[in-house]
Amino acid sequence: MTRYLPYWCYYLHQGMVTALVLQGVVGYFRHAGLDLAQLSWLSLTLLPWVGKFLWAPWCERHALSLLGNRYQGSLVLLQLGMAALLATIGLLPPDHSVVTIVLALTLLTLLSASHGIYANGITICTTDDRSRPFANAAQVGGSYLGIPFGAFAFLAITQHAGWQRGFFAMAALSLLLLVPPLLLRRPTRPMAGQRPARLDLHSLRALWPALALTAIYYLAMRGLLGLQTVLLVDQGLSLTELGEVITLYSTLASGLGILLGGLLARRIGAWRSLLPVMVLHAALATLLALGYPHFRPSAWLLLFGLVNVAAAIGFVTLYNALMGLVRPHQPASDYALFQSTDMAVAMLASMASLRLAHDTGYRPVLALLAALALLSLWPASRLRRRLRRTTSATPPLQDAQHG
Repeated sequence: MTRYLPYWCYYLHQGMVTALVLQGVVGYFRHAGLDLAQLSWLSLTLLPWVGKFLWAPWCERHALSLLGNRYQGSLVLLQLGMAALLATIGLLPPDHSVVTIVLALTLLTLLSASHGIYANGITICTTDDRSRPFANAAQVGGSYLGIPFGAFAFLAITQHAGWQRGFFAMAALSLLLLVPPLLLRRPTRPMAGQRPARLDLHSLRALWPALALTAIYYLAMRGLLGLQTVLLVDQGLSLTELGEVITLYSTLASGLGILLGGLLARRIGAWRSLLPVMVLHAALATLLALGYPHFRPSAWLLLFGLVNVAAAIGFVTLYNALMGLVRPHQPASDYALFQSTDMAVAMLASMASLRLAHDTGYRPVLALLAALALLSLWPASRLRRRLRRTTSATPPLQDAQHG
């Protein structure tokens, strides 16, 4: 299983950076007194993840190889840059440099989004149908495993040692995560005779059903996850307690979700799993909306634990299906389109949920998310059937798979 360790390192790093921006820094500033409207703007730091499909073909055409891997040289350079930037952000005083910090975090997500293009390329081009489920588990599991570092570790360190040491610790971890990929080689074979990666109208037309399904699949769940941190802070949790809870969610709850999602994908197939998972998401959103006035802090902790289990199930099943839809000549670019769509939904849902909660309170927002989850079921069912017919009629991707 050590062959999958580099995948875990790639995606743990991505999960750490995303959690640092969306949960660690948000929790820090919420505890410092910023209101929900102000915190909603931090969602804009994820804009590079939304737009990364624009430069993904360029990244794929100009990838720097290392140790026989066509993408790894570029990935290493980007990760070194992120470590340096994390250390630099730690030198900025949080009380007087909020705008500068937001800009620096946006640059950090720009580097992380580009890093993700190469990580996805490595994962897709060094696996086949047999090994892909394990790599997919590393992709989702690593992303979740990074959350305790970007949230719990960062919040605990900042509470006891300050902002600067919190970011210095993140920079050190970024460097440490480079070691296994460099020691355990994952070579890719050149794909001779393939046309270069391009972003064109044909790509959008060919992939639009998958992009539409990705856009609506997590809509309600993304809103719930966007409210999770601030709602728990408003229940009276300290920074350390919040970090501990997020750690439990991203390890035990999400680990259970990854296990269940993997079982669903293997037993009944990723495509057949999608609709039942969406029904589960809608049921949880409805439960939170109906029970909001009656829940105590302990109930919120339990329910958001269930939300994290359901979210992880959804991530495994959807991205397992999406990996089979990329085209051989530009796997990283096509996959970037899927992830950009997902992140656009995450950013908008998080920003809108926080803003509406600031203006109207939590209950109307939870009701709106529940309604969206229910309304998404019908179009998702039609898109799923269309994509299943497409994948059944198309030969599996083989020339980009090497295990």
